Amino acid sequence: MPANEVKSAVRWQIKDLLDFSVDEAVIELFEMPELSTSSDKKMAYAVAARRSRVQEHIELLHDAGLSLDVIDIPELCTRNIAALLPQDAGGVAFLHFADSHGTLTVTRQGVLYLIRQIEKGFAEMDAVVQDDFARGELVSNIVLETQRSLDYYESHFDYGSVTELVLAPGSNIGGLADSLHGELGLTISSLDLNGLFDMNSALSIEDQSDCLMAIGAALRTEAQAA
Repeated sequence: MPANEVKSAVRWQIKDLLDFSVDEAVIELFEMPELSTSSDKKMAYAVAARRSRVQEHIELLHDAGLSLDVIDIPELCTRNIAALLPQDAGGVAFLHFADSHGTLTVTRQGVLYLIRQIEKGFAEMDAVVQDDFARGELVSNIVLETQRSLDYYESHFDYGSVTELVLAPGSNIGGLADSLHGELGLTISSLDLNGLFDMNSALSIEDQSDCLMAIGAALRTEAQAA
């Protein structure tokens, strides 16, 4: 279909996936690399948000005296950071946790190939920190979600398997690194932003975790969407 009709078509295609009226939605698309399993089928991720929530963020920033160029999403912010890693040359998985969920991305040479949201986060880990069995179950679920995601990447793109995974600052929760290495055979490393950027003073792991999305957003190079 004509390029100027794509967003309208997507709006109606995803309307039943939203928990609010599609008329209230702001929708953007970003295309994914071509799949090796299809000849002419193009894939894209659709991003939808309530217009009122977006407007709240715009007003908050304007009231703080800031000039706003774009509003980005966490997945692209983590992509921007992963693209700076030496492991990105051959393909790297990057796993970041927030309070309510985790986000796994796979990038290769700066291109985002896969996004998967993991419905486990810091809050759930904190709730089971004293329960060895529950903590082990939670970590096992994260490992399984990671394996499924990497299997999808390997089967749908022609670049072989991902062998390296980088954990965002503070994301090695409950012995996750050891489990990912032991069960999936991945080479695991933890990101230290102090080694990635020139810092006037070293950032703690806690500060790195808190600031990760802001740093990723600042690394954006794409032009503003039309």
